[in-house]
Amino acid sequence: MKWLLRAVSGCLALTVLPLAAHTSAEQGPEMIGSLIEISLVFLLLALLLLRHYRRRKEKALTEQTQLLSAMIESLPDIVAYKDKEGVYQLFNSHASQFFGLTARERTGRRDEDIFDPVTCKLIRHQDRDARQRRSQTRHEAWLENAEGNKVLLECYRQPMFDAAHTYIGLVFLCRDITQSRQQQENLEYLARHDTLTGLINRNMLHEQLNFALQMTRRNNECIALVFIDLDRFKDINDSLGHNIGDLLLRDVAHRLKSNLRDSDICARIGGDEFVIALSQVEEEHVQEKCDQLLQKIAQPYHLQGHLLTVCASAGIAISPQHGNSAESLMLHADAALNRAKAQGRNCSYVYSEKLTINQHNQLSLEQDLRKAYAGNEFQLVFHPQWRTGNARPERVEALIRWPHKTRGMVSPHEFIPLAETTGMIMELGLWVLRTSCLQFLHWREEGLMLEKIAVNVSAMQINSRFADTVENILRELNFDPHWLELEVTESLMMSGITEVSQQVHKLRELGVEFSIDDFGTGYSSLSKLKSMPVSVLKIDQSFVRNVHKEANDYEIVRAIIAMARSLGLTVVAEGVENQEQEDTLRNLGCEWLQGYLYGNPVSGEDFSREYSADGSEQTNVNRAE
Repeated sequence: MKWLLRAVSGCLALTVLPLAAHTSAEQGPEMIGSLIEISLVFLLLALLLLRHYRRRKEKALTEQTQLLSAMIESLPDIVAYKDKEGVYQLFNSHASQFFGLTARERTGRRDEDIFDPVTCKLIRHQDRDARQRRSQTRHEAWLENAEGNKVLLECYRQPMFDAAHTYIGLVFLCRDITQSRQQQENLEYLARHDTLTGLINRNMLHEQLNFALQMTRRNNECIALVFIDLDRFKDINDSLGHNIGDLLLRDVAHRLKSNLRDSDICARIGGDEFVIALSQVEEEHVQEKCDQLLQKIAQPYHLQGHLLTVCASAGIAISPQHGNSAESLMLHADAALNRAKAQGRNCSYVYSEKLTINQHNQLSLEQDLRKAYAGNEFQLVFHPQWRTGNARPERVEALIRWPHKTRGMVSPHEFIPLAETTGMIMELGLWVLRTSCLQFLHWREEGLMLEKIAVNVSAMQINSRFADTVENILRELNFDPHWLELEVTESLMMSGITEVSQQVHKLRELGVEFSIDDFGTGYSSLSKLKSMPVSVLKIDQSFVRNVHKEANDYEIVRAIIAMARSLGLTVVAEGVENQEQEDTLRNLGCEWLQGYLYGNPVSGEDFSREYSADGSEQTNVNRAE
């Protein structure tokens, strides 16, 4: 308005001042009349401009109001305004639909007209809180919508004040967060639970176990932590598929959970590993309860047409004597589990301090193992295999040895499993294969024409690249594949694992022979043996030891030799140590013999000296003695 008056005054000044400068006395009255007319014209113009301005302002205000109203109506949230008297003056469309209000009911309503008494009391309390704070507040509330469904609302209140800071009402904005809260809870559930079995996971186990330990300390009670691991679960996964494996894990989890109390904890922490915490239990009854759970697990499973039986091993740690924290108990229970598996599986073991000492020794041995490989400290020795009636060995087996600087000679039974668990067996196994082949070639250059060299292979070595790796080494060394025999365990060869079978067949087609080591200690069937591409059976020394004086061992060896003959397989008897054993085996028709009766495993150089063409006469003397 002020700018308009200034504009009119300026126009008058621009008109009057020039006229006054050029007007005489006689023209004064006439000029005054003209000025009045001009002023009236400008005044009229000013009024017209003012009216136009007001209309524009009203139109703009109307448009802004309409725009604001459209925005409020289009919001997917509840928007409402309640005046200082507690009367609702505004509900947007979404609010009307939510509460089931008609067009007439969108104004003039109070809380009592819409909500139940309990909700009204809560709303009044929250309104008062917002007025007192004189700032925006946030609350969550479960309200029932027009369809009768409970909905979780996130509600914001903004108190309104006029220029004099007098309270005039409240603006509400409420958003439906039911779905997002459900999603959040689902994510929290997934973060704390195993999706396959529904059991709690490692994270939740730590929380619940620490809380349980606090309660047991307060009540002077004990709690037992049990680590359970399924025996040979990988074989089931590999032979029947992960789908069957998953079904088995679900059933195991169900059996465990259904045989525990509500106060006990049951978790799956990975793979086929389960953890159970038994509270309010007497220490002397812990292992008994654990064995009962193992018996439940061992009962048969019917899964998609397959009848399966699986056993489990368990390690037990008891608080407070084995630890007062979740971390220490889990560490000690895991150590006890490893001991249970080492004892033959399908059993339970209670932690003792000796296990921690053994663990430290194992860790130290692992570090030494890595240093030994890096420092080329391993050695190979060679044990001859004799064809009965011959004066010279025709085959040889390569054996790895580790002369430790401070521990002395470390047994392969000790460091091979360690190499398998640490993954070093891959590198170590390839070193044994390459070094054995090089030594065999060196003997042939010296004129020692052996028929074959046997190299032991760990189950961990046979992966999808095993056959290609062996083939590459043989090609690199120009080594005839027919000279190589790979020894594998009976359990591995008969496992039925597709990958193992594929790798064995591929190398067999190349010309490499396979032998089953320690035959008779596993669970081979004749039908499986017929289908496997093996050439040699090595009878375990546990049967050879008393073959000359124990009827059972004699019959077992006789049956193995007869079966091998019917399948066209070569038989090697291991562990021959005296003449009585040799005579018995010869009479049974065993063609190949190996053992200390024919000499100890020796280095490659000593083998050359002892069994070279020039040393054959000395060999006969040694054997005769």
